[in-house]
Amino acid sequence: MSGRPPRPVGTFSTPSKPRLQPNGSWRTTTRYYGAWRTTSIQRIGATANAATDRLAEAMRDFHEVPDNTPVTRTTTLMELARQLLTAMNQDPDIGPRLVEDYRREIEVSHAKCANPNTIKIENTVGHLQIWQATTGELDRHIKRITALGLRRKAKQHKLILRAMMQIAVRHDVLSTNPINGVDGFRRRRAPARGKVADMAALPAFRDQVRAWANGDEIPGTPAYVSGPTRDWAIVWVVDVITGTGVRPYEVFALLLDEIDLVAETPFLDVTGTLEHVPGVGWTRKPTPKTENGWRRILLPAHTIEAISDAIADLQVTQTPNPERVLFPARNGSFRNPNNFGRVWRAARGDNFAWVTPRTFRRGVATAVDSATGNPERAARQLGNTTAIAKTHYIDRPDTAPDNRDILEQWARGNPDERA
Repeated sequence: MSGRPPRPVGTFSTPSKPRLQPNGSWRTTTRYYGAWRTTSIQRIGATANAATDRLAEAMRDFHEVPDNTPVTRTTTLMELARQLLTAMNQDPDIGPRLVEDYRREIEVSHAKCANPNTIKIENTVGHLQIWQATTGELDRHIKRITALGLRRKAKQHKLILRAMMQIAVRHDVLSTNPINGVDGFRRRRAPARGKVADMAALPAFRDQVRAWANGDEIPGTPAYVSGPTRDWAIVWVVDVITGTGVRPYEVFALLLDEIDLVAETPFLDVTGTLEHVPGVGWTRKPTPKTENGWRRILLPAHTIEAISDAIADLQVTQTPNPERVLFPARNGSFRNPNNFGRVWRAARGDNFAWVTPRTFRRGVATAVDSATGNPERAARQLGNTTAIAKTHYIDRPDTAPDNRDILEQWARGNPDERA
């Protein structure tokens, strides 16, 4: 005789009839027949019905976890976060800059100058175990951050938590990613004219930057009196960005060997960008930000003049420049874009408080598209796809089709029909 056939994998046995215990409580049990083992589940209640109900809830919420998995339902989110950072570090397609961006939002900084109360995953939801990190709990976390006006941080946390919880899904601890149910961000409607505050502002801005570099007083910034001389490089950087549309981090990664001002049509090549490596500092990544970023840009006259002056300054001042970049720091290392940002804010003053290096990157796209009516041409200038350029950079209203004859005939009526 053959024995009892095995129970189907992934099913429960019939719960036992509740039994009265010596202490007066009631107990009922069942078995779960899993792929890795058979698990006994029991629940106790004050009454037989209470025990039965508690067992039913346990059966509803039960999720089998494979043997020897590094992730279980009691793993904390911080442990998940560390696994995520480790996996990102081992992925050759993920740069150290992105890993550091994730780390800054996950871990509380212990630097003396850091604010320990800054919102991070570690000091908010990091203590939660996976089974506690429900959609509702994560949704409340994102909404608390958004309510504080930190919309960008909230988006970053949602992105990082999605990657963390996906690890739990891959280890079969969760069947679905709880972030999928978190309320999405409402898209902010930009004003009809909002990508560039004023296309006519560039000449005045260039004049003001030159005045600041000369040491003159500008609205919001007093005249130079003492201390390190003002950095004239900002004049050249403005003219390079407005003549090429390169990204802020790309402008400080431009190599002298990839600039040709004596060619029949002077040009520069964009072949890399700066990135921050923890423990090392700013380094040059030998590839642009995106696959569309590698490009050759033909130079207008004002940019040729700025680059010529910058190269001449390197020769006159004998600035150390082992990396042979166009805009090295005074000590010969790569320029710190964050430090340069402070110089930019001082030079723009109050009159141009809205201007950032990316403002004129948008201006380049808008100027090219407005003159040519060709968004693809503008996108190639920026090193973007056409869709990205139209969404984020080009500020030009679409032209409606020529429907003048149709509307004129409608207004005046068709003479044949009136007859």
